[in-house]
Amino acid sequence: MFFFRYLFKNFVLTLELIRRGEWARIYNAIYARVYLRVYELIYLFKLPGLRSKSRPPKSTHLEVMTDHPIAFSSPDHIAPHGTKYNNSTNKKFVLFMNDFFRSRFPSEDLCFLDLGCSGGQLVKDFKDLNWIAVGLEGSDYSLKHKRANWKTLAGTNLFTCDITKPFRMKLDQQDLRFHLITAWEVMEHISSSDLDGLFDNIRRHLVEGGYFIASTSSAPSVVDGIELHQTRMTNAEWKEFIKRKYPDLEAANLGLKIHHYVRFDFGEPSFLVYRKKTAIEAGDRR
Repeated sequence: MFFFRYLFKNFVLTLELIRRGEWARIYNAIYARVYLRVYELIYLFKLPGLRSKSRPPKSTHLEVMTDHPIAFSSPDHIAPHGTKYNNSTNKKFVLFMNDFFRSRFPSEDLCFLDLGCSGGQLVKDFKDLNWIAVGLEGSDYSLKHKRANWKTLAGTNLFTCDITKPFRMKLDQQDLRFHLITAWEVMEHISSSDLDGLFDNIRRHLVEGGYFIASTSSAPSVVDGIELHQTRMTNAEWKEFIKRKYPDLEAANLGLKIHHYVRFDFGEPSFLVYRKKTAIEAGDRR
């Protein structure tokens, strides 16, 4: 039923865009869909060679340490929607990040963390490229229903966790830091009062020189009468918020186009791309 509603909603949107004469947006949407399908094939073609060039991680025994394994108070747990249906990835993004980070950290086991991972496909794609890949999801819907990649990766790469509460990722009982952390259609789902907790976790789990990349939306999203988007800020407001609160994160530009991100909206293309400063860059010379 969801997919019929999804198709109908997009059909109505297309008619409205035609009525308004927004031909560029229609073209961009069609182009992006074709582009993503083409990169699915490119990824499959490149995968064997990329795997052979990178060594598998020395260990992959992963654990999440938390007193809050489920985000019980989150509207997304009360009325699961994204975690119920989404399983997003973008092979262009995965290949780009693999090249980018292997050129900058050539001797390290690369680590990836996806916050609000839904079906976990993005985690699987990085794992297949010999990254240490972890996905955290606040709702246990996908876990209980063994949906998408939870059937095979639950407890090994995919875990439930309230990402606004303190947690620690462990690899062989040692604290694990990540070169890349992402959050796709997650930030707006977090209550404003919980943003500090979320960013504390992000900053604590990033390596120096690591990147945090997210999409955001300022639009409402009501499911079963429940507003899922609890923090609706514009891109400019998000950037001002981060600049004011977290000086160890610096805005970065990786040259990605809208359709290179994992989740995007041509009506409101809003992304956060930040690099964690080194201790010296942050002014800590102790």
